[in-house]
Amino acid sequence: MAIKQLEKITLYGPREEKAPILKGLQELGCMHLIPLVKKSSNASLRTQPAEVSETLAWLERSPRKRRQVSNKNSVVIDNIIKDVLGNKTATRKLSDKRDKLEERIREVRPWGYFAFPDLSELNGNRLWFYVIPNAEMNSLDKLQLPWETIHQNLKDSYVIVISEQEPDENLLPVPRSHIGQYSLAQLEAMLEESEQRLEDLTAERESLTRWRYLLEQSLAARQDNAALEQACTTTQDEDEFFLVQGWVPITEKAAVESFTVQHSAAVLFEKPSEDDNPPTILDNPNSTGGGADAMTFFQMPSYRSWDPGNAVFYSFALFFAMIMSDVMYSSIFGLILLLFRKKLTATQSGKRLMNMGLFMSGLGIIWGVLIGSYFGIAPSPNSLLGSVAVLNLDDYDSMMRLSVMIGVAHLVIANLATAWVNRSKLYALAPIGWAVLLVGGLCLWLGKIGTLAQVWKETFGPGLMITGGLLVFLFTSTHPINKASDLLWRMLDGFKAIYNVSAAFGDVLSYLRLFALGLSGASLALTFNGLAADALEAMPVLGVLFAGLILLLGHALNFALCLMSGVIHGMRLNVIEFFNWGLSDEGYPFKAFSKKED
Repeated sequence: MAIKQLEKITLYGPREEKAPILKGLQELGCMHLIPLVKKSSNASLRTQPAEVSETLAWLERSPRKRRQVSNKNSVVIDNIIKDVLGNKTATRKLSDKRDKLEERIREVRPWGYFAFPDLSELNGNRLWFYVIPNAEMNSLDKLQLPWETIHQNLKDSYVIVISEQEPDENLLPVPRSHIGQYSLAQLEAMLEESEQRLEDLTAERESLTRWRYLLEQSLAARQDNAALEQACTTTQDEDEFFLVQGWVPITEKAAVESFTVQHSAAVLFEKPSEDDNPPTILDNPNSTGGGADAMTFFQMPSYRSWDPGNAVFYSFALFFAMIMSDVMYSSIFGLILLLFRKKLTATQSGKRLMNMGLFMSGLGIIWGVLIGSYFGIAPSPNSLLGSVAVLNLDDYDSMMRLSVMIGVAHLVIANLATAWVNRSKLYALAPIGWAVLLVGGLCLWLGKIGTLAQVWKETFGPGLMITGGLLVFLFTSTHPINKASDLLWRMLDGFKAIYNVSAAFGDVLSYLRLFALGLSGASLALTFNGLAADALEAMPVLGVLFAGLILLLGHALNFALCLMSGVIHGMRLNVIEFFNWGLSDEGYPFKAFSKKED
């Protein structure tokens, strides 16, 4: 994986040919435009018409879809948009009506099936409905008006009071219930009619999904026209010529030269200067491209930096595996990915992320086998699985050493990559110094705790740290030396850089979270297993049910926590600690001036 090399292109052409040439560049689709004039403030280009976007979104969410129509002359797009938006409006209105009917039915159902009699049949009296708590039914003893209990449950009584006028609101301890003018039978009939109409609208929506491709093409065409119009406003126009400028990958240089010959235009290619800030194109294979996709979600490396996608791919997978620390949890994660593989592989980035997820799952299984954890259960030492479990999470000292060593290695890689990018400058010795200093500190610590020989504690470790510190002090500053005071500024910059030793120490200790989170997940798994065993022992019959529920819910919760921790903290160590030492500047992505319509 690498950052593609770009060249600045300046194209000159006849002014009357500006529109055809720009349209041709758009079809070529390999140029990132550089605005040569300030964009007009009153230019309001609608690159994504709201109606088309809303129409597509409504059809995309349809549970079922029809075969697509590809003949662009078979329908008028505006009519399709009108029909789809009409279907959406009618569906939402009818859904709201259905929801209100269901709510009203729930309120009316306790009163049973009844029909309001005419006022003449009741001699001008009306029915007034009350839901009274059973504990307050004695309030009806003093009521002078006729009343009747229609329904009663464990909590409330449903009472009808007969009166010509609405009773006083303080007559009973509860306000009266508003039943409405429709009976339960009428409400159920209206609900049935609404459900049938909703089914018709759903079928109509499914039928309209056949036009999704043509709607996408219509939206793409409008976006292309808007982008072309915007490009026309950012060129520099002279009397008889126009000038357009942009960035082109070196691999597309021949195609651009051939295009300019065909359109009788002049072109000038230039390598990026120190003052230029080119965009970034990452050359990502599908196998490990998921690391770059995950990385660019947070930060895009600058053009003159390096592509850490491969490092992120492997390190993130390792961190995830150490945090999951269980064969079965990692296996379940992989099965979930395979279950949703059709949706995940629908896009190029989805394929890359799925490949990364499967690699994370596989590495997690390997790590789980090495530590011997299967839903928190350790295999017998005499078994085959027990014999390959060479790591022990309960050996705190060893796991802490491993986590610190991984952290130092991760930060050393970041510094060496920075040094390689700056290999033509003396500044490259500063990140090399940090790498040497980190390794020296690690060796000094390992010597002190007895993992390495005493010579690393007494001689080699301190020697490496002093050497690395001198390189950092001498070569961090890029301040030019033109006079005596400049030397003082370089020394101050050096002292400031050395002060970051504390930050390096803190960043290395951050990697202890790999051990801590892995241990916490394993501890929770053991806890749930213990609780299930206790339930089974206490109740031999019902204990089977309770033990099963404890295992199911407990491990599901622990799996979710481990999954979130693996993703969040695994990415955190890459984005904060690793990028802090490996990526100094943030870039912006290459956006090709290209045609979206097929």
